[in-house]
Parts: sequence; C-alpha cells; structure tokens
Amino acid sequence: MTHDAKYDWWIVAAIALDLFVLLIGHDFWITIPVLLVLAICAYPQSYVTTASALLVRGGLARRSIPYGAITYAAQADSSGKVEIQYGLHSQLWIAPADPAAFIRDLAQRAPHLTRRGRRLTAAYA
Repeated sequence: MTHDAKYDWWIVAAIALDLFVLLIGHDFWITIPVLLVLAICAYPQSYVTTASALLVRGGLARRSIPYGAITYAAQADSSGKVEIQYGLHSQLWIAPADPAAFIRDLAQRAPHLTRRGRRLTAAYA
C-alpha cells in the first residue's frame, strides 16, 4: 500500500522566497541549479509497504527497511510525524498524510511488533 507524504507548505514557501531573493541578486545562474537539484532530491515523497519491507521514497533516493529490522514505530502527538527505529542505532522520521493509517498498515505487515497505544514496539523489547 502506498502512503503519500504530508505536503509541507513551509518548504515550498522557503524555496519560493529563496528563488525570489536569488533572482534579484546577481548569482542566480549558480544558485538556481543547486536549488533545483535539492528540490528534485527531496520531492516527491511516498512510503510503500511491500510484502517484505518498508520502502521510503524521497525524490531520487530510495530506502528499503525490512520489517524484521524495525523495533519501534510511533506517531508523534501533535506534529503527525512517525518515528521509526530499526537495526541497532538507526532512526527515521517520516510524515505520512494519514499517520494512523500508516501505523495500522505497518502493524499488519510486521507481526513481531506489539501495539501499545499509538506505538508499535518489538515484542522482545
């Protein structure tokens, strides 16, 4: 199942403001390509739950996290972000459009995780 990322208007506004300021300046031939590359690398974002792993897509980057490696997943209280801990010391913050649906989907696909409120923790932890 594919979960879209929450659209962050602050980032769009910051990039637009940067472009406006850069167009007024004289170094726009250098900075505009850099901003475009950064935007291509960051957007679009989506999170896909496949049969064997969580696939995090962010622009040109792809990260695959096997369900067996996930030890903790929790929805933050007010921000709507989801924290995922996996492996020994790896952590990832994502912002799905519907965090509760994402947590439910993750709980169905990772049976070793136990639901405790809005958190999923490893049964052995």
